[in-house]
Amino acid sequence: MSDQPVALECRSVYKTFKEGALSVDVLANMSLTVQRGEQVAIVGRSGAGKSTLLHVLGGLEDVESGEVFVGGVQMSALGAAARGKLRNKRLGFVYQFHHLLGEFTALENVAMPLLIRGTAGAQATQAATQMLARVGLAERQRHKPGELSGGERQRVAIARALITQPDCLLADEPTGNLDRQTAESILALFQEINRENATSVVLVTHDMEVAARMDRRLNLADGQLHAIP
Repeated sequence: MSDQPVALECRSVYKTFKEGALSVDVLANMSLTVQRGEQVAIVGRSGAGKSTLLHVLGGLEDVESGEVFVGGVQMSALGAAARGKLRNKRLGFVYQFHHLLGEFTALENVAMPLLIRGTAGAQATQAATQMLARVGLAERQRHKPGELSGGERQRVAIARALITQPDCLLADEPTGNLDRQTAESILALFQEINRENATSVVLVTHDMEVAARMDRRLNLADGQLHAIP
């Protein structure tokens, strides 16, 4: 897929966590290039820094050194407001723990990224209704997160990440709280969106069966990414 434009890239990134006198390099001179339309799985032991890597790629965490590019724009050089605008335009993010807004319904949570972008309310609501139907929650759109199961909340979060038709989807254990049948339907949706819009997918998972569905598999260990055959 080398002839495809680059959706996401990081170059020589260092990310260090300090705890008292202890300093740990979570990402150590790490580089990654994700082509438009490519699907990449990242695996690794617990605590290896997989979630941190996604946060760095999405501009949610700063790095000590190195550069992060989204759609050719150097996100790591932008201020918070510009970074947020670029993230809204180019990226979709599925967090490990949902981060839904508890006072809003599923429909309102999913429509939120479009409303932030400036989409008209009726258009945002229609798009959110359609996306909730695609993740199997057509009957639950008026429910608030506290009224939904863990798996349903995860599917709302996935719908919210996909609503803007992002160039790249960053997903942190997106099937971790789902039963196998629902997980399969969500993976099928990711691949459908990938085919329809050439959406890149960078997916963190502990499930090697899920990882096997991606185009490329990488193991994060000692701050470096290593290709898995």
